[in-house]
Amino acid sequence: MSIDKLPFYTHLEELRNRLIRSAIAIGVSFCLCYVFSDILVRILFAPVSQVLPADSKMVFTALTEGFIAYLKVAFWASLIVSSPVVLYQIWSFIAPGLYANEKSMLRRALFWGGLLFVSGGLFGYWVVVPFVLNITFGYANENLQALPRLKNYLTFAVKTLFTFGIVFELPFVMAVTSKAGIVSRDYFKKNRKISYIVLYALSVLLVPTDIFSQLLLFLPLAGVYEIGIHLAGWMASKQAVA
Repeated sequence: MSIDKLPFYTHLEELRNRLIRSAIAIGVSFCLCYVFSDILVRILFAPVSQVLPADSKMVFTALTEGFIAYLKVAFWASLIVSSPVVLYQIWSFIAPGLYANEKSMLRRALFWGGLLFVSGGLFGYWVVVPFVLNITFGYANENLQALPRLKNYLTFAVKTLFTFGIVFELPFVMAVTSKAGIVSRDYFKKNRKISYIVLYALSVLLVPTDIFSQLLLFLPLAGVYEIGIHLAGWMASKQAVA
């Protein structure tokens, strides 16, 4: 019996089972990530450890701040670790109702989407976070001691990784929508100013108190958007030739 001929309650039952399996995967991943949370926190601390003055250390001021920080790191890491299982459950639920060309298109979208997300996260970790920290801690001197707070740094690091992971998806989304005829390249060009405002707002969310750092974060985001415009134009022209 094909999936489109199955009773509606059967679809709901399968959806429930898929959601339960996804929740179990996230829960197990969270427990594992919390066991290794010390290692994960050390990895996140690597950029700030390299730029901190020799006499400075990370501090926390609330009694539960350290514990909550480790929980948050384990939670966000568990989402990444469990994502293959969650994506597989989503794929298994919707794939039977797709045509062969739709399955092929979805596979490519998942592959490139995942690759771009990881690339964006690594760019944020290796480039953006150290760059901002170098500028921020550059003001430390004999009269100003750098005492970064644990909660603030982890929030900044995690937001940067996930934000750039999502932003790096932008060129791919722009190219796909342009190729599918949903949105034209001219639309992206005409709304460049509005898009820049949104991207700058993301920079403000990452670094709410430092205008100079916001501008430094905004530049690579704007560059990613421009790449998306050119990629969308290339995909549209390639489709026109075909």
